This record gives sequence, structure tokens and C-alpha cells, in this order.
Amino acid sequence: MSIGDELDLQLRQLVYAAQQHPTKSAERRKILNQLIAKIQSSRKLTRFSKYRHLPNFEDIYSEAEANTYLEICNEIENYRPEHPVMAWVNQLFYWRFHDVLRKSENQQIKILSLDELDSCKSDSDKPISKELSRVEKKIFEVAKERQDKTIPINGDEIEISVVRTFVANDPEEILQNIYICKDKNANLQKVILMRFDEKTWEEISKQLGHPIPRLSELYQRSAKKRKLLDYFRRYLQ
Repeated sequence: MSIGDELDLQLRQLVYAAQQHPTKSAERRKILNQLIAKIQSSRKLTRFSKYRHLPNFEDIYSEAEANTYLEICNEIENYRPEHPVMAWVNQLFYWRFHDVLRKSENQQIKILSLDELDSCKSDSDKPISKELSRVEKKIFEVAKERQDKTIPINGDEIEISVVRTFVANDPEEILQNIYICKDKNANLQKVILMRFDEKTWEEISKQLGHPIPRLSELYQRSAKKRKLLDYFRRYLQ
């Protein structure tokens, strides 16, 4: 018996065993947990390699995988023995992955459409996305408009030069290690510094070699992360 046949036999035994117990019984939950663990350890799940270039691929993959396991547990009765168990699992995974992928794409279109970027040009014709974080907009708008070059944060005045120096130094090397795909040159530190230098998104895109939506997404997703916000607060407050 081949390794693949042996795995399928083990999975089938768990599926059949789970089907023998009532839906919400502790016995079924225990067997389903064993089934999911066996699927995970098999390393036979589809990898969707052609989508690995997406900046949020791991998030999409993890969410789809979790949804697939949930569906397996809820729909174990739907397994048909004419197909190998992993064929059934990967079919469910294919559907759930593309569900999450479509949801992600729709969100990006809503947030990062070029029409929206173009409609948000400042007086100096520098496009700024409506979806940029409130803090980020405050930094660049105030830095540009105020004569004393300071930023009000929680009632205190912080010199814009202090913020820029912090970003440039990146003492914990966090900003420079947040980058697009495998391109370490297109990192968050560089994007922030370019925005401090009042470069447009078009200029940043041309210099770093990535489209505006991808750069803007890097910027926005990072601005919402608690770890990054805490990093700024530790050194600037």
C-alpha cells in the first residue's frame, strides 16, 4: 500500500467514525479534531503557489484554511466515498480560498481605487488616499501647513524633525522589515520618508517599482497594526 493510499484509509476511517456519532456529541468533536490534525500534518493541502505574490496571501490562506476545517466539521455527512478524502478536502479548500480572495479583492478595490486616489489631490496636486489613517494625514497636512513645523499628539507638540529622525533611525528595525512581497527595498520606512519629503504616490511608485494600490495598501495595513502604533508611542511620547 502506498503512502497516499495509507493516508486516505486513515482519513476515511476517521470520517466514517465521526459520521456514526450525533452532530454535537463530544465523541464526534473528538474524532473531528483528530481528522483535522491528520489533514494538517499530511501537508497535502493545495498551496495556491500562483497567488503567493499577493501581499496578504498568508492572511487569505489562513482564513480559507480555517473556513475549510469548519465546513468539514459541519458538513462531514456530505463526504462521498467514491473520491479520496483529500480530494474532497481540497475541493472545499479551493472554493473557500477563492471566496476569501474575492472578498479581499473587493475590499482593495473599495479602498485603493485609482479614481479615489485621484479625487483626493491636495492643493499642490499631490494625491492622498481618503483611506490613509487619520494620524498619517495629520502628520503630513500639519507638517506642510504649520509654520513652526510641529505636530500635536495627545496635547503635546512634537517637532516634525523628531518624527522623521525616528523613522530614519528605526531603532528596532521594524519599519524596514515591513515590505512588499520579497522586495525588501520597497519597505515601509522608505515609503514614510518619501511621504515626509512630499513625494507623490506616482513618484514613489516609479522609484520603488510597485503600483500605487500596492504601496498604499502596505501603508494603510501597517498604520492599523497595534504593534506599529505602540512602536511609535514608545519613542515619541
